[in-house]
Amino acid sequence: MKHTVSLRRSLLAAAAILGGAAALRWATPDLLSVEWAQRLTGALLGIVVVFYANVIPKSLTSLARLRSPQAEQAARRFAGWSLVLGGLGYMLAMLLAPLAWMHLAGGAVLAVALLAAVLRCLGARDAVVRG
Repeated sequence: MKHTVSLRRSLLAAAAILGGAAALRWATPDLLSVEWAQRLTGALLGIVVVFYANVIPKSLTSLARLRSPQAEQAARRFAGWSLVLGGLGYMLAMLLAPLAWMHLAGGAVLAVALLAAVLRCLGARDAVVRG
């Protein structure tokens, strides 16, 4: 049952992403400028990052398989929050940064968030292995 809900949620998210991209494509250039279509497509990608990052701390692993459930959950929470904030920063960069810099600015914000999440998870893994 859990896998069915997860699959259903993933399929609905994929349909929303494809539907949003198709709507933006349909609206350009008659109803929407090319610039705003690019910005909104980037914001849509940021929403995807936020959506999936929000799931990270909620994904459960059998406690019997973990050496330190508290350390892993703390690392997942940090990674989730880091990537949610990175996704929001990406969205803001897509919507507010100058067109020539929006992809670089958004990518930089998201890269810093991802690096922070990876370093935190590696630190948690090393602490468990040493402990």
